[in-house]
Amino acid sequence: MTLTWKMFLGTAAVVTVVLLTTLALTDRSAGKAADQAIDKSLASTREQVSAVLRSRDSALARSAEVFTRNAFVRAIVQKKDRASAGDQANEAQDLIGASMVQMTDNEGVLLARSGEPGVRADTLAGSALIGGALEGSRTSGVGQSPKGLFQAVAVPIESNPGTVIGVLMATRDIDAALAQEIKRGAQNDVEMVFFAIDTQGSTHVVASTLPQDAAIDSVLARRSEQLKMATGMAGQAASDTTHATNREEFAVGTVTYVGSGGALKSAGGTTLGGYLALRSRAVELAAFSALRKTILVGGVAGLLLAMLMSFLIAKQTTKPIGALVTATKAASDGDYNAAIPQSGKDEIGILAGAFRGLLADLRSKQELVDLLQAGGSGEVTQPIKVTPTMAMSAQPGAILEPGQLFVKRYLVKEILGVGGMGMVFKAMDQELNEPVAIKTLKGDMLSKDPSALERFRSEIKLARKISHRNVVRTHDIGESNGVYFITMEYVEGKSLKDLIRIRGRLPAAATITIAKQICRGLEVAHEQGIIHRDIKPQNIAVDPSGVVKIMDFGIARLAQRTEPGATQAGMVVGTPEYMAPEQLMGDEVDGRADIYAVGVVLWECLVGQPPIQADNVMTLITRKLEMIPENPATVVGDVPSALGALVLRAMARDAAERPQTAAELAELLTAVAEDGEGGGRIAGQRAAAEALTPKFSATVK
Repeated sequence: MTLTWKMFLGTAAVVTVVLLTTLALTDRSAGKAADQAIDKSLASTREQVSAVLRSRDSALARSAEVFTRNAFVRAIVQKKDRASAGDQANEAQDLIGASMVQMTDNEGVLLARSGEPGVRADTLAGSALIGGALEGSRTSGVGQSPKGLFQAVAVPIESNPGTVIGVLMATRDIDAALAQEIKRGAQNDVEMVFFAIDTQGSTHVVASTLPQDAAIDSVLARRSEQLKMATGMAGQAASDTTHATNREEFAVGTVTYVGSGGALKSAGGTTLGGYLALRSRAVELAAFSALRKTILVGGVAGLLLAMLMSFLIAKQTTKPIGALVTATKAASDGDYNAAIPQSGKDEIGILAGAFRGLLADLRSKQELVDLLQAGGSGEVTQPIKVTPTMAMSAQPGAILEPGQLFVKRYLVKEILGVGGMGMVFKAMDQELNEPVAIKTLKGDMLSKDPSALERFRSEIKLARKISHRNVVRTHDIGESNGVYFITMEYVEGKSLKDLIRIRGRLPAAATITIAKQICRGLEVAHEQGIIHRDIKPQNIAVDPSGVVKIMDFGIARLAQRTEPGATQAGMVVGTPEYMAPEQLMGDEVDGRADIYAVGVVLWECLVGQPPIQADNVMTLITRKLEMIPENPATVVGDVPSALGALVLRAMARDAAERPQTAAELAELLTAVAEDGEGGGRIAGQRAAAEALTPKFSATVK
């Protein structure tokens, strides 16, 4: 049985059982479900009312606070200039969209009220709303006026933080517009009634989406008593929205409503009114009544449709899986050009997208392999010989001769390179019978740089924390007759520097492939808190299979050090051509310094030389701190503009303007390779490489 039929029959069986069970239970549970739906709708409306009231309070308070920050307003209040305060109250009413604004001095004495020139200088300090603001807090609550109810907020006016010189109070009416707003925002057909309770305990409607009716008045009278019992305790916070959730069921005309609501209280906790959310029972039951009549016919039709849909979905699901199987078989035969159809954003779509990305990486990697294996009259690496200068600078025993058995384990084969810290040799590990690279410390490093030995130890400690295919594995550190050495993975291939020197410049597709692999290695290092600090083509090896490896963590250090390391702040270590401005200045650096260096390496790969050069170090540093590199897309015509822009972004002087992580830079490189402008041009670059020697040993700086 195929996967399609298994999915179809399983889905059909589940749908059949569920539908038959639903048919049996729906009729019995219709009434209960209607009540639950009404209660849920009313509860949601109560929450919505609270949210709308809080939002109005918050918006009004924020606008009022902004207005009180005006120095002119503060000066008027501090001088207790009643005439000017009146003008400002009117202006505040217009600016913040309030129904009324009034201002007091630092003792709570009324200075002005919008729309009432020459208002009496009453003392309002006894009001919980004004009193709370005079103590430096923003307060809010509901107020009552002859017109009805309103929301009020009071914010302190401060001459400086902590010094209250007055209060600005603003109000917004609770009116029919608010009731309509809540009704529109409700998910179901809900009616709203807002009512006030006067000092004699009588209620009257202040806003409603229903016409006036005696039944509503009767319900509100009962509601008033319930609210007093539920929320009449003294000392409750003004923001308390305790609800009297007793369900009220009553008829308005021919319509039966179910309602519940809550209290509206002053800043001091006094209940001044409330609201009632109403839901029509007939409207809620209408759907269930219709369902009872059509449940049998609709159930059968739904079952047939569900079975058909399950079959189609099964086919839709298994089709891209079949395409993935076909593409996988093709990839196993070396064909990376299989078309993977788009499959949406579900798990299969994600799998298809990941597989497309994998095939794209394999294609790009194959282009790099083709570049490395291109035949012809390539340049052959000459064996490195020990010069008198090298011999003088080396510590006795640090120069190993081919054929020498070093520390009774490593049979030396050849010298791979000479760097700033020492020499690198290829050797055969006699115990494991595999090639290794041995790096020894130059003798003059100990006398010229007291911290060299510590950096040498640091290299192995840091590098051993990193385990990734794009980072050269470091095995061990040792010492023989005073000569310190590191054993590490031997990479059979080319250094990126030699590849650029031989090739001149690299195609954009190969450059992106190399850069993405560098980013993957750096991502792992940065996650361990390790910054390389010397990313350059000399420290990047490319093996014949197209795998890129980062070498030489000799000057790396932890991004967050728990104890003093070999490299201190203010000490510049690295290669100036590739160092970020903050690194050149001796400042503290993070992983974004490596991002900068990757940008320089990208520039050099695309153009064939570093973006900024000079005859001496000081001139080079000056130019790097002052010059902005040219866009490689303008230097070399076939470089995609999107790639050129990304290279310049990675080389931004300000670290904050660069991609912030190696993972982010890798994603941006992938996007450049896939977009219409960059991807189409890069994918078509398959120009024959210049003649290269198939076997070329990687060297270090």
